[in-house]
Amino acid sequence: MRHQIITFGFIFLFLICFQCKDKKNPADIAPEISKLPAFGGEWVLEWENRTHLLNILPEENKVLWNGAEDLRLELDSVGIRLAASDEESIKGYFLYSDLKPKSWIGTWENRVVRLIRKTAKE
Repeated sequence: MRHQIITFGFIFLFLICFQCKDKKNPADIAPEISKLPAFGGEWVLEWENRTHLLNILPEENKVLWNGAEDLRLELDSVGIRLAASDEESIKGYFLYSDLKPKSWIGTWENRVVRLIRKTAKE
């Protein structure tokens, strides 16, 4: 009886170990960039009574904020997250479904904002 309890304990422990694996959330897995709408390029953000230029570089997973490399780009299955390179908190989030040819609605520091695509004529 004692051997059966020990055997059962090892089997139970073995099964629990397989259940404790860290599984990746499918929502965190980004599709291939070629399958996403074209969101790269220069965008204008009006924030706190100033105009800021964001240059989104999806191939390099970075965003130039007013010409400086300050933000990192993180893709997931439904949108992009923009975060400061030295912080964990997210500055901005934009859904692929909200992307229009000349504008993109999203959030910036918990406020709803609109990015305006900068054209070559400007």
